[in-house]
Amino acid sequence: MNFLRDLIYQISFITSRTKLIIKEYKFDSSHKYVWGMKKKNIHSIFNQNNSRLIYLEDGLVHSFGYKKEKIPLSVSFDNDGIYYSFKSNSRLFSLIEQDLSKNNLIRSRNIIKLWKDYSISKYNFPYFIEPPKFKYILLIDQTYGDLSVSYGSANKNSFLEMFKFACENWPDHKIVIKVHPDVINSNKVGYLDKDFYTNKNVIVISQLGQINKLIENSLAVCVVTSQVGFEALIYNKEVHVFGRPFYSGLGLTIDHNLPKDDKNNKKISLENLVFKFLTKYQICLDPRTKKRCEVEDIMQYIYFRRKVYQFFPNNLYGIGFSPWKKRQINRFISNAINERIESLKKFKTYSKNILIWGKSIKSDKYRNKANEFISVEDGFIRSVGLGADLYSPLSLLFDKKGIHYDASSVSDIEELLQNRVVNKNELKRSSDLINLIIKSNITKYNLKFNSGLKLPRNSVNKYKIAVLGQVETDNSILFGVPNDTIQKTNFSLIEQVRKDYPNSYIIYKPHPDIESGLRYSSNELSIRGISDFIAHKTSLEDILKNVDRVVVFTSLGGFEALIRGKPVTTYGLPFYAGWGLTDDKLLNHKWAKRRRRILSLEEIVFISLIEYPIYNSLKFNTLTEIENIIEELKIYNNKKNIWQIIFRNWGSLKDFLATINKND
Repeated sequence: MNFLRDLIYQISFITSRTKLIIKEYKFDSSHKYVWGMKKKNIHSIFNQNNSRLIYLEDGLVHSFGYKKEKIPLSVSFDNDGIYYSFKSNSRLFSLIEQDLSKNNLIRSRNIIKLWKDYSISKYNFPYFIEPPKFKYILLIDQTYGDLSVSYGSANKNSFLEMFKFACENWPDHKIVIKVHPDVINSNKVGYLDKDFYTNKNVIVISQLGQINKLIENSLAVCVVTSQVGFEALIYNKEVHVFGRPFYSGLGLTIDHNLPKDDKNNKKISLENLVFKFLTKYQICLDPRTKKRCEVEDIMQYIYFRRKVYQFFPNNLYGIGFSPWKKRQINRFISNAINERIESLKKFKTYSKNILIWGKSIKSDKYRNKANEFISVEDGFIRSVGLGADLYSPLSLLFDKKGIHYDASSVSDIEELLQNRVVNKNELKRSSDLINLIIKSNITKYNLKFNSGLKLPRNSVNKYKIAVLGQVETDNSILFGVPNDTIQKTNFSLIEQVRKDYPNSYIIYKPHPDIESGLRYSSNELSIRGISDFIAHKTSLEDILKNVDRVVVFTSLGGFEALIRGKPVTTYGLPFYAGWGLTDDKLLNHKWAKRRRRILSLEEIVFISLIEYPIYNSLKFNTLTEIENIIEELKIYNNKKNIWQIIFRNWGSLKDFLATINKND
């Protein structure tokens, strides 16, 4: 009998999706699992043999996006039944009878606040269904055959009763029927069929979209067993129930289907119900880490995904991307909006939403022709290895107003730095991130060097300044240093530093791309005669430990030095200059006049490392957060593949040719 039971379980019982969920959630393999209440006969076999049977079902926060994922964001886990069966001994029913502690009450109220602030539902979408402007009652349809209906003591007549009640009770209101997402997405049908739609007082909403505004603006919500009734309670709505869902009979709803002999003595607070279901009864899995997490993390994830999705327009075309760059960008775009960009060599009249790499005079002329014009660049914490070596980026910067290194005009990051108010919790997160970056020795490329910085004896007791070299043909120099100021060469920068700090010990650090032969520089040899020391093949971390000040044109190394508490002088206008944290030689330049705000390090770090970039995990192929990227960086090394070896000299050749053309 045991063999037969196990055979039935393995062959008929567990679907491929259920197996996948068990694996992803790392459930104990010694237990037997069943999805919901679909297999009554199988359940009885297990119960007769006193087997350990676990009921699984989608949680109350299922997914984000128009495509329903196989792995839900949360799963209900029950030893004794399932929450939507009012006759079962579901663990949920015993949980809600236990009182809440003071701390859990506070946490529950915070969850309720986040639910409303982040507009959370079971199925979460990028865009909202806009509510009607007239007075209306919201009726929620369900998928025909949904087990929560039959196990919730309801049937098709329950929906008819609900409809008639709404029409009779609110004759002066429109009746808005919301069709279930599964009916819209598939060939399924609902209980409220088209016969109900002919009523002149009825409005049917069959589009996919976030339902929160529809709930919030309704006078009342009528359901049979739909979870939307629970969500309406969160919005303090009057909820009429015509079945027996898990949230009915608790003193929170107006119940139309309770037996007359049911005294309905249970009085459970909304905070209790919210806390017990969302934190105790369901288990959440964070797609960014594949680890179990709290429901607050999932709500933050949905808010983050919706924000990224809304940033990008549909039908986005890339202009002038190489196959490799297109592939890397599509890693981000496809995870953001489930689309891939089509790459074009030049602008076409039909390509109204365009994406270009960085900035150029040639591409700028498309800005007025496009509906949406987005510039993309490598992020500030990019990879373990150089971008010119074709290491895949873990972060990219997408900017609709400009790009971070072009100080001649406004950019998204400059606007954020000028206007974004960073709250207390965000400042705490930023402070923790600063500590994590320092502890983990994180930089843009995270290059590994075997030897540390060994300075000669004549540097002792001198004020040491590190001058960070850059690729002189790089856009951050071309567009971040005004033409009417210093000459845009590393030699000129060293020369100026020598004049401004005549008694200092000047250490020059060449840019890694130049040292590696990936990019070309015309005057690196001349720098030896004017600097005191050349820090070849040395990590920025080692240099910062040994110097008193860092000087840059626009190098990101200046920002990394600020994070580590070093004074920084700028001779250009990088994104982090002009906010009161750096000694800016161009502070009175007309480009700097837009930057009128004094910021703390925590504010700049939050905006530039958390708010502005988009991070994408190579390990899990999903959009993620910077803290997860820092953890992921630990698993990578600098080993090159065949394509990196073949194309490693392409950037150097381009720079050499550009220099020749410039001299000619």
